[in-house]
Amino acid sequence: MEKFSKWRDQGTGIQPFLQPVPARSEQQGLKRLLNAAKKYVVGPVVAAVRVALLGALAVVDAATATVGGALGVVPSVKRGWTRCTRALWARIALLVLGFYRIDAKAVSLQRGRRSANGKKPSSTDGGVRSGDIVVANHVSYVDILYLVAKYTPVFVEIDNATMFARPISPWQAIRAPAKATPALLQATEARPLKSITEEARAKRLGPVVVFPENATSNGRALLQFLPVFGEFGNLDEKTNIHVVGFKYPFQSFSPAYSVGNQAAHLFGLCCQVYNSLTVRMLASDEAPRVAESPMFCDSDAEPVDLDDAVADRLLHLTRLRLTKMSAMDKRDFLAFYYKRTKGYGSTGSTDSSARTSSGGPPTI
Repeated sequence: MEKFSKWRDQGTGIQPFLQPVPARSEQQGLKRLLNAAKKYVVGPVVAAVRVALLGALAVVDAATATVGGALGVVPSVKRGWTRCTRALWARIALLVLGFYRIDAKAVSLQRGRRSANGKKPSSTDGGVRSGDIVVANHVSYVDILYLVAKYTPVFVEIDNATMFARPISPWQAIRAPAKATPALLQATEARPLKSITEEARAKRLGPVVVFPENATSNGRALLQFLPVFGEFGNLDEKTNIHVVGFKYPFQSFSPAYSVGNQAAHLFGLCCQVYNSLTVRMLASDEAPRVAESPMFCDSDAEPVDLDDAVADRLLHLTRLRLTKMSAMDKRDFLAFYYKRTKGYGSTGSTDSSARTSSGGPPTI
C-alpha cells in the first residue's frame, strides 16, 4: 500500500507493520474456494465454539487467581499454585486456538556442535531459572501464551528513554500489542531491570521476559532493538540470558498480530482449523553472558556489547532481517493508520487501545 510506504524500511524493502497475507499462488483456483468456505462457512462456527471456550478459561483463570491470593500468606505455596494453574490454562488456550503441535527445539548456531556430554542441544528449558532473562522477538499475543505455558514468567514494559522497565501481568502483556507503545513510563513505575530480576530470583517468580523491540512486528523482519543492556543499572551479574525466536508459518491467515482490532484478529485466528508456531531457543552456553559485559568482564578480557550480541544471536536464530524501524516508528504508523481508517487509537496514553471500526487488520 503506497499510503503506508513511509514505513517501508529502505534498507530491506520490508514493511514490518502491516498484517501479512498469503502469496497470490495460495489465493487462486481451488485453494481460493476452499479458503472462502473455511472463512465464511466452517470458520465462524468453529470460532464461536473456541471463543466461548476461551471465555470460560478466562473465568477459570480469574477464579484460580483469587484462590492463589488467599494462599498469599505462604508465598512458596502461592507461587506453586500460580505456576501450575496458569501454565495449564495457557496450554489449554493454545490448544483451543488450534496450536495442536508447536515445533519447539533448542538449537546451536555452531554447525555440527555438540554439548559437553556429546549430545546435540535438545531441551527448550535451557536451565531457565527465576531471575534469568528471556530475550525474544515479539510477533503476536500468542507469544505470551506460549511463554506463560513454558515458564510462567514476569513480563516487563520498557521505557524508551531510560531503558528502565515496569512489571506487567500476563493479561496486560496479552493486551499490549493492541495498544500504542508508550513513549515514556511513569517515573514512579520504571525500575532498573536489575531490581526486577533480583526480586524475581528472591521470590521465585520465574524468569523475566524482555522484548527488546518493545512492540510487535508482522513477523517478516525484526524491529530495531532498544539498548536495554547498555544501561548499567539493568545488569545483574547473577542473571543468565536466554534467547528465544518466534515464527508463525501460515497459509491463509497469519497468527502474527501487529495492527488492527485484536478481537477481530482473535476471531480470524479461531476460524483456522489449525495454526502453526515455530520456537527456537539458543543453546544456553552460546547465549551472551552478563559477565562478559564491560561492567563485569576481567580487565584482560575483551568486553562484549550485550545488546549487539543479543541482536546477532536473535537474527541468526530467527533467520530474519533487521530493519531500521523502531517501536516509535510503529507508534507513528498506528496513529496514521487509525486516522486514515477512521478508527480510534491514541499514542499519548500508556493504556489507550488501538482499535479500528473497519473490523479487521489491514493487509499488505
